[in-house]
Amino acid sequence: MKQLKISLSFLLFCTNILVFGQKKQPFFWGVATAAYQVEGAYQTDGKGESKWDFLTNKVGITQFTIGEKQTGNVSINMYDRTQYLKDLALLKQLGANSYRFSLDWSRIIPDGTGAVNEKALAHYDQLIDDVLAAGLEPFVTIYHFDYPVVLMQKDGWGNPAMVDWYINYASIVMKRFGKKVKHFITFNEPYIEFFLVENMLHEQESKHIPPKEYYMSQMQKAHRQLIANAKAIELYHSLQLKGQIGIVLNVNPGAAWNASKVADVKAANFQDILINGLFLDPLYKGKYPQMAMDSLAKYNPSFQPSASDLTFIAQNKPDFLGINFYAPAVVKGEDSAMSLKWLDNNPDAIKSNVGPVMPEYLYKMLIRLKKDYGNPTVYITENGTGFAGEDVVKNGKVNDPLRIDYIKRHVAYALKAKREGVNLGGYMVWSGWDNFEWVSGYTKRLGLIYVDFKTQERIPKQSFFEYKKLIQKYKGI
Repeated sequence: MKQLKISLSFLLFCTNILVFGQKKQPFFWGVATAAYQVEGAYQTDGKGESKWDFLTNKVGITQFTIGEKQTGNVSINMYDRTQYLKDLALLKQLGANSYRFSLDWSRIIPDGTGAVNEKALAHYDQLIDDVLAAGLEPFVTIYHFDYPVVLMQKDGWGNPAMVDWYINYASIVMKRFGKKVKHFITFNEPYIEFFLVENMLHEQESKHIPPKEYYMSQMQKAHRQLIANAKAIELYHSLQLKGQIGIVLNVNPGAAWNASKVADVKAANFQDILINGLFLDPLYKGKYPQMAMDSLAKYNPSFQPSASDLTFIAQNKPDFLGINFYAPAVVKGEDSAMSLKWLDNNPDAIKSNVGPVMPEYLYKMLIRLKKDYGNPTVYITENGTGFAGEDVVKNGKVNDPLRIDYIKRHVAYALKAKREGVNLGGYMVWSGWDNFEWVSGYTKRLGLIYVDFKTQERIPKQSFFEYKKLIQKYKGI
């Protein structure tokens, strides 16, 4: 009997170690950036030309959207260590415990394949060390829209070899940084890359192709990116690195312009499928939504994903899902789902520059991920906004009450979902700093920190200090 009591006591002791001895995973509060948008230094340390270097410098893509040629050649100078150390100090002041940033493929492998640029690897090694030294968990995006122009000239994701080119690059990144980085992101927003930006480029360059056919022609590229994502996840786990790897999707839940109109509801449902279901379903259910497949059969009959491809994608699920939420896709019955008209639909009296402010749809999406997709680990990897005329320096300060209201309401709905069982592990504002906002150039300011693009002066906005209060309030959740 005495021996039995000792054994039971020992068993209880071991159980307590397993249950209570595990370190609680912190909730990650932070901000996000992307390399092309903040680094500048576009010809420094042997960097190769990237797709976005080409689009901004040679095509002058921003001329077609804002009427002026702007580039990320200097941006906010965050490749420079003297500058980014000051910026990391601001994140410490904020109270953040995470920082999402991306690597530049064209720095690391200037020609896309072949010789690796050691100077670039050394730079990112130092950056990661500095991020960690600042008490920040690095969330490293391997690919954020940009890649070497040499590969773009070989048709990029239109070329089946792109999957192997990407995996070669991802392998170099994982092996070099994988012992220090515990959160890798394979890709950022495939929907935006292929169905939004490519369509914008199409408007200027490919008017001879019917819009719906061009829209659906992007599906093969998106599918290849999902295959590359699965291969990268498989590779990461084969390397037995002690961390997580995931993918980031933009989520824009469909919302009817008029919920009492059947046509609006029907159109919103289809739009939702083409933005959200088109990527969530293969990742978590191993199939594409039937409604999308029906449209693909009509407008892109050549797209025939194999059963083995879909099985492979489903077998290599992401360890976490990053979601970028700004606004729902508000749709009218007359809008074609295979268009970008939803971007212009905003019933708000005061319009933000990222769409209608409806934070309840963030909550709805989080609950949906729990109910329909197995409640994956989720990080909100981007959420933020800006309003015309609000980001103005007066007496050395920037007062941005509308952004403050936006962030507070979205955080409230996110934490409500977490309390209701959603496996939410973090929230990151887009962005820490005003920066180069792709086709919008420098005309949209989305940062918590104001940047004077001529002098590189930084001024934390009022939203910076209000976000700091939120982090302090909910630090221990």
